[in-house]
Amino acid sequence: MNGDRASEPIWVVMRCRNDIGIVERTCKAVKEQRHPLKLLVMDNHSTDGSREVLEHYADRLIDVPEGTYVPGRVLNQAMRETTGEVVVFLNSDCPPLDGEWLEKLVQPFVQEKVCATFGCQEPRVDCWPLFAKDTLDTFGDGLRQKFWRHCFSMASSAIRRSVWEESAFREDIQYSEDIDWTWRQRGRGYRIQYVPQSRVEHSHNYTLAQFRKRQYGEGKADAQIFEWSDWESGWVRYSFLPFARQVLNDTKYCLRKGEMSSLFHSPLLRWNQMMGRRKGFLEGLESKRSRGTEK
Repeated sequence: MNGDRASEPIWVVMRCRNDIGIVERTCKAVKEQRHPLKLLVMDNHSTDGSREVLEHYADRLIDVPEGTYVPGRVLNQAMRETTGEVVVFLNSDCPPLDGEWLEKLVQPFVQEKVCATFGCQEPRVDCWPLFAKDTLDTFGDGLRQKFWRHCFSMASSAIRRSVWEESAFREDIQYSEDIDWTWRQRGRGYRIQYVPQSRVEHSHNYTLAQFRKRQYGEGKADAQIFEWSDWESGWVRYSFLPFARQVLNDTKYCLRKGEMSSLFHSPLLRWNQMMGRRKGFLEGLESKRSRGTEK
């Protein structure tokens, strides 16, 4: 960011729905940042006491009525409600781990071609081993990201307003709207930068049903966002090989950590992941083809 703007408050947008167990910790950590900021909260009909906590910390609070939450629509509204060339997004269950989270997250915007940044997410102390492994694989030092087609997470992130004004978030998908937006901007010549020094705590202990549902949504979004060859979209390449690779990596991780119960849980977890993602992916491809036929 420009030196003359370094002390200007940056808008931090927090999305929340029923996070009473952690939301105050997140808000306190936000308010303790070294860089000046203003906090805008988009609350999606919280009924567990979260809203009362948010009212105490927020500079502005906007209600998102029950049944109306569409991720891209809420993100676009948040951009319209804020000012400044850089806007930061933070989930209400992602407490920053130090007072430099914000400053480090926005620093790369001194480079004009950087249109978005995202920070490191570290698993909670109670995170189940395989989910902790997934979190560390995705974030951590960021080295694994270079092997993937694309990586980004809106949970702790920042975007450039002037780029958003030219190309807003899609409002017709329920998952991976952040992946879609950053992928499109990469196609326009902009850069997405991972900032491992900007750290928050964030992880989930999903049930098998919850994990399968999430994978279904992400698989459906995958099909709609990216282009796929017959080989890339086939069962072997898109589904079986990732399943086998994950079980193998889980085995190595569990043996190294002595997590025997997780070792035996891995095939079931990854099978649910594969089947949920495959189902969503196929439905997404069919929907994409249907739209193409209609055109």
